[in-house]
Amino acid sequence: MVLILSAPPVAPPVPPAQWVGLGIEWVAPDGTVWDLTDPSKGVVLVRDGVEGLHFPRVEKFSSASRAIPGKRSRGWRALARDVFWRVYIYRDSSAAWLELYRRFFDSIHPDRVGTWRVTAGDQTRELRLTGTFDEPWVYDRDPLYRGWALYGVAMEADQPFWAGAPIKRGPWRAPAPVPFFDADGSPPLHISQGSTFASARIPNAGDVDAWPVWTLEGPLDPVEVGIGEAIVQVPFPILDGQVLRIDTDPRNVTATLDGADVTRLLGFQRFAPVPPGGEVPLHVAAAGGGAVSVELVPLYFRAF
Repeated sequence: MVLILSAPPVAPPVPPAQWVGLGIEWVAPDGTVWDLTDPSKGVVLVRDGVEGLHFPRVEKFSSASRAIPGKRSRGWRALARDVFWRVYIYRDSSAAWLELYRRFFDSIHPDRVGTWRVTAGDQTRELRLTGTFDEPWVYDRDPLYRGWALYGVAMEADQPFWAGAPIKRGPWRAPAPVPFFDADGSPPLHISQGSTFASARIPNAGDVDAWPVWTLEGPLDPVEVGIGEAIVQVPFPILDGQVLRIDTDPRNVTATLDGADVTRLLGFQRFAPVPPGGEVPLHVAAAGGGAVSVELVPLYFRAF
């Protein structure tokens, strides 16, 4: 009699809840949401070894002189943020594991951007990520035979700050025009202040400067918006029903009119950010029956 001994398949190790106080999700480029804290879903972010939740790496600039002790600070900038996950993928059968494995890793791409979403208490922050694919992965066992595997996932955030919930203000509208003459047609004249909108302010609850996005709904002509001395003057009328959107972020300054790119028509303009830690007055002045609103996304050093 010949006996052939073989080891049975290894049962998948369903890990316990790794994150009790945090909600953690991966939003794929196609909008699919992966809950990385629920063991029953088959994809779990392992708590140990996660990188990217805390401070970004910062490069500080300074100068020194032999005439003075120490050094003089010349500012700083945050570098692109490195992110690293350890992810369990497991299922009860080889076919189910392979299907889950393919779907999850198809959601990570070097160009298509996904979003890492972290919720702590009543606050949610997000970080936009792409895959780096800079290290080969070595299999020590057949994952289809086992029905589970532990992977390292390396990604990066070109914009290194965590984004909070957008802060919106407005819409502001010009006061209703007052007729030039009294009801009976007699003087005195009443001058309308239709060119000046109500007092407008916006806060920035983040850790760093935030660049506003202006939305101008026609009819408006003329119209100007801005912060401090950085005033954006729109050099063309915004007709009734048209919407002009101006994104002042220096990484990608754009202006669109009903979705069409009109950045060149806007011409050279000066833009200013909203500094962190307070509320600033906004310059909003226009004529017409339209409306002006503004939005900014506060940016944070950490995920929570």
